[in-house]
Amino acid sequence: MGRRRAAMAALLAFVLLTAAAIVVSGSRPGLQQGAAPVVLQVAGHLAALVGGVLLLGAARTAGVVVLGAVAVLVTVELVTWATGTGGGANIGAGLVRLVALVAVAVVTVRLAPTVLAPRRRP
Repeated sequence: MGRRRAAMAALLAFVLLTAAAIVVSGSRPGLQQGAAPVVLQVAGHLAALVGGVLLLGAARTAGVVVLGAVAVLVTVELVTWATGTGGGANIGAGLVRLVALVAVAVVTVRLAPTVLAPRRRP
């Protein structure tokens, strides 16, 4: 149960850091983004990576889904950055990013009842 709790905490950190990156990015004009949204998003991806690795030992399928989603998210970010198209300029990349985020959200929601359930004392 300890790995699942730690994985859940890491996935929740991913959600919070991703939301913070979106808010910070949306609050600044396009040419004045700065490094803050990127730093927040990288920290979020690292948290999701940790959560996925922890889930490999506790819930293998969920761990593979999270790690696959992180790989997709990182690839989309790198392609977007390399092409210089910006976050909102490519609707296909946005859709792929959304699907990966939903995959992580589904794993997090399905993991929550097992982690948050009260423990039975023998």
